[in-house]
Amino acid sequence: MSKPTVFSDLQADGVFLKKNTVSTISTAGAVTYTAAQVLGGLILRNTNGAGRADLMPTVAQLVAFIGNPYKIAGASFEFTIRNTAGAAETITLTTNTGLTLSGTMTIAQSNSKTFKVVFTNATTATVYSLGTVVS
Repeated sequence: MSKPTVFSDLQADGVFLKKNTVSTISTAGAVTYTAAQVLGGLILRNTNGAGRADLMPTVAQLVAFIGNPYKIAGASFEFTIRNTAGAAETITLTTNTGLTLSGTMTIAQSNSKTFKVVFTNATTATVYSLGTVVS
């Protein structure tokens, strides 16, 4: 999968618009998200039969996908996961190498949660839960 375009040629009132990719996942089991899926901006996740504990990519995978690890400190991005399950099945976002989680990481059925990833350096980052919206 190719790297996402951070800034497209689109502007509105002088503000660049980010290009997003929507990933639809309906795996019956826990999933490890790829850097491309997380950096794409929106994951539609059907848990397909039960609650799931899905894993973030490692910081090394995110940095490799973004490129230029020497300028990553302080950089950040946001992404949203929408739980599209057909029953009361919860998604719990879990950590991976180099990541620290901050806030509530569960997403109930028919809810969306936005997360912000902030890089401390090329080997560590924090995933912040920014809040839940009923979809």
